[in-house]
Parts: sequence; C-alpha cells; structure tokens
Amino acid sequence: MSETDRAHEWHAGTASEVITPSESMRMAGYGAREEPSEGTLQDLHAKAIALEDERGTRFVTVGVEILAISRPLHAAVTEACEEQYGLPATHLLLNASHTHCGPVYRERKTEVFSLNDEERAQARAYAEFLEETLVDVVGRAIEDLSPASVTYSHAKCGIAFNRRIPLEQGIGFQPYPDGPVDHDVPVLAIESPDGETLRGILFGYACHPTSLSLREWTGDWAGYAMEYLEEEFPDATAVFVQGCGGDQKAYPQRELELTKHYGKSLATAVRGALVAQRREVHGPLRCVKEEVDLEFEEPPTREELEAQLESEERYERRHAEHLLDELDEHGELPRSHPYPIQAVGFGGDLTMIALTGEVLVGYSLKLKERLPGPLWVAGYSNNYMTYIPTVDDLFAGGYEADRFVHLTELPAKFDHSVEDRVLSTATALARRVGPPDER
Repeated sequence: MSETDRAHEWHAGTASEVITPSESMRMAGYGAREEPSEGTLQDLHAKAIALEDERGTRFVTVGVEILAISRPLHAAVTEACEEQYGLPATHLLLNASHTHCGPVYRERKTEVFSLNDEERAQARAYAEFLEETLVDVVGRAIEDLSPASVTYSHAKCGIAFNRRIPLEQGIGFQPYPDGPVDHDVPVLAIESPDGETLRGILFGYACHPTSLSLREWTGDWAGYAMEYLEEEFPDATAVFVQGCGGDQKAYPQRELELTKHYGKSLATAVRGALVAQRREVHGPLRCVKEEVDLEFEEPPTREELEAQLESEERYERRHAEHLLDELDEHGELPRSHPYPIQAVGFGGDLTMIALTGEVLVGYSLKLKERLPGPLWVAGYSNNYMTYIPTVDDLFAGGYEADRFVHLTELPAKFDHSVEDRVLSTATALARRVGPPDER
C-alpha cells in the first residue's frame, strides 16, 4: 500500500495524563498494608490511543495504572464519552494495569480493610478526579487524530510464572514452572504515514504487576516498561494493556532492581516486535459488546452466614455481614452476575477480545486454540468483579477459585458453567467482528 493510501485509511491520536494522587492516601491491592502512601517512586498515568478508520468509525483504548476499573467508574466514563464525543460504549476499552501500588478510590463492604471518614472522603474525591481525567484523556486522543499507519506484530517475554502450584494440601501460592502461561506480547504500532515517526505503542502482557509491595506510588514493572519505551521512542505514547494474568506473577519479587529488570525485559520484547516483520492492519473497525450471566453455586443459607459471623477470619465475617444485609434488603441472594465481553475487529487482520475481571490464563490459551490469529486477549477490562477461573481451576480450588470470594460482594463462587459461558460468548463475538470467512 502506498503512503497516500495509508494516509487515507487510518487516523490516530494519543493522549496521556498523570493520575498520581496529590496527597498521601490509602493504597489498593494488599490487605496487610494498612498505612497510607508515603511518596512517589514513579508517576501513575492514564493513557489513550484513538483510532479512526476511513468510514469515520472510532475505537479508543485507555490504559489506566490502577488496581481495577470499578463498575460505577466504567458506567460514568462511558456515558460521558458517548454524550461529549459521540463515542459508543462498545467503542471504548478501559483496561487497568492492576498495579498494587495505586490508590484506593472505592469502598466495598467486603474490602480487605476499612477506611476512616477522612480516607473515605479522599477515595471519593479521587474517584471524581479519575472519572474526569479518563473522560478528558479520551477527548484529547480524539482531538489528536491525524493520518497514520497501523501495523501489528508480537514477541515473547518470559517474566511470568504460573503461581498456582499443586501441593499435597491443595493449590499453593508460589511459582509453578510447569503451570500454564501466556508469554505472548502483542504490539500495535501507530506511525506517521511515511513510517518515519512512531507515535503510539499499544502492547500487552499477562502477568500480575505485583513485584513490589511499597508504600510509594508506582506502576511496577508495567510502568517501567512504558517508561523505557517512551525514553527509546520520545515521540510515542506507550500504552500497556493487561492480559489474562489472574494466576500469573513475576518471580523473584520485592526488589526494585528486579522490577526494573522485568520492565526492561518486556520493553525489549516490544522493541523486538517493532523491528520484526509487521503485519499491516486495515479496516473497517467493528466493535461489539455483550453481557452474559455467570451463575453461582448454591448461595449460603442465613444459618450458614450467621455461623460465619463467628469466623476467626475478618474477611469471612465481613462477607457474612454483607450477605446478611443483602438478605434483609432483598429477601434472597443473587444466583448470577452480568459479565461484559467486548470484541473489536480490525478488518481481517487483528481481533481483540476484552474480558472483565481477574481472568486466569487458561481463557486466553483456549481462545487462541478456538480462533484464528492474530488474536489479542485482554483481561481486567471495563469492569471488575472477581477472579474468573476455568473449570479445571474450580475443581482444583485455591485462592483465585475459592477463597477469594470472601473478599468480594458475590454470594458464592461460580458454578462449573462459567468457562463455557465466557468462551462461547467471546468466541461468537470474535467471529462477528473477525475475518470475513469467520462471520
């Protein structure tokens, strides 16, 4: 394709905004960390890449260096973006990096810790700031739209281990070298039509950014990967998209130099993808989103919840208190929960699937078996509810599949239909937006 043709096919824009809190406040992610932040190791960001095809259809991806995208935050941002920019919710992807060194901006009854009145007010104020900033960064990326070429490539990076190790007493929480991983690094490059200037880098990886447990703000290794890429390519905005990393973790941990090394390793993989033979990406853009109900196992009875109030574990007590309140208010506990799935097709050249929650790696691996490539599967997108385990994970049990439910507002863990419901819906949506022979 000629430079003139490329200039007419795509327009792209980028934007970035610092979202580091301006004051000391509680940090999200680790229940044992009960003290507020005490400084900034690395600024946190919200970054956007907007794409527009030759028909004028737009799609915007926003990477946010926070623990999770809450349902209220997603609803507020998508509503405002549709009202202000005419951007439908199906055409906006919000993805959380899942750093555990970012701020608390929501309070749930089942949260791992309690907030006092001052901390609660700080969280509410930050939530308002975050909402306004995300809407603004989407708008600025759209304003920045100009002719561009779009290419896709991928690489491999080996920093992630599976952390669900089978032990005699059950599933343990430590590196499991023989466990499933997804070391793929998908990369979408946004360049000037002449290919001389790299303007944007959208890249992904499936792994918890939890190699640090500091009281300083930082994006962990994902933040360092973006920082290194922007140092190497000063005209580019680097945007990280978290994958299906619910059971993935970098080891060893708790050393800053190792964290920087993990970031450098991922950035090097991205650079490798950029110098490899890249696939030209064409339109048209197709964006769809659908909710599927994920069903729970039989919820606990009132008697069981009242007994749980006597548990030695505060998480179990809080969970029981919340569910008893639900019973008092509604007379019953929910039997299912809506689960949004988004799919975006770039002509026949690339399909992206965005899943909600802390999705375990089995989902990306199984979707890549079902669907033709190139396929990009993201987790931690557009909402947060809990871990999303496969059937095998549910049978095995462990933290993600079983115990974590006490840290959520959900009544019980998922039943064994969860995998089929997620995979079948994601597959159907991907085929709707994918290559013509798949539709």
